Amino acid sequence: MARTVIPIYFDYASTLCYVAWRIVGELRRELDFEPLWKGVPIRFRDGRARPGNRLGPIEKMRIATVIAETGVTVTPPESWIDSQAALEGAELARAAGRFDAYHDAIFRAVFEERRDVAEVASLGEIAAAAGIARDTFIAGLRGGAMGARLREYRREADSFSALGYPAFVLGDYPLTGIQPIATMRLVLARYLERRATEPIN
Repeated sequence: MARTVIPIYFDYASTLCYVAWRIVGELRRELDFEPLWKGVPIRFRDGRARPGNRLGPIEKMRIATVIAETGVTVTPPESWIDSQAALEGAELARAAGRFDAYHDAIFRAVFEERRDVAEVASLGEIAAAAGIARDTFIAGLRGGAMGARLREYRREADSFSALGYPAFVLGDYPLTGIQPIATMRLVLARYLERRATEPIN
C-alpha cells in the first residue's frame, strides 16, 4: 500500500520550517507518510520577511516560544535570507531524484552551518555533495528552469489560504505552524487513520 503524501508548504528562510523539518524527519518513518515539501518564499506572505530585513521582536518572540514548546534547539539568523535560488534548486534536486539529500543539506547549511544559500556557487557545492551533477544544476538555476514551479506552488498555497509557514495540507484544510512532536504525532496519526478508512473511489 502506497504511503499517504502530505504536502507541506515551506521556506528555507523560516526558522519555524527548520523546526518542522526536524519534527517531520522523526515522524515520517514512525507514522509511515511521505512529506511533499513545496517551497514558497515567505516574503510573499509577509512583507517584513524580505531578504536582508532584520527579524523583529515579534518574530523573535514567536520563534522563542516555538523553541521552548518543541524542544528543538536552533538559533535563528539575525536577518531574513534570500531563499529563492535554494528553493528553485530543491526542484532541480527533485527532478534529479536527490530531493531529500539536498533538502536536508540546505536546512543544515542555513541553520547549523550559517552558509549563504543565496550564492549559486555555494548551492552548486551543496548539490554536488547531495549527488547532483554540479554543472547541470547550476545551469538549471541560472536558466530559471524551476521558477514556474515555485509560482505554481504559490498559487496552490493561496488557494488553501496557507498564510503562514510551515503549512501542512491535511485533506481540504491547512494546518499552519508547528507544534510539539507529541501533538504533531497525534494530529498526523488521526489524519492518516482517517485516510486509511476512506472508501476508494
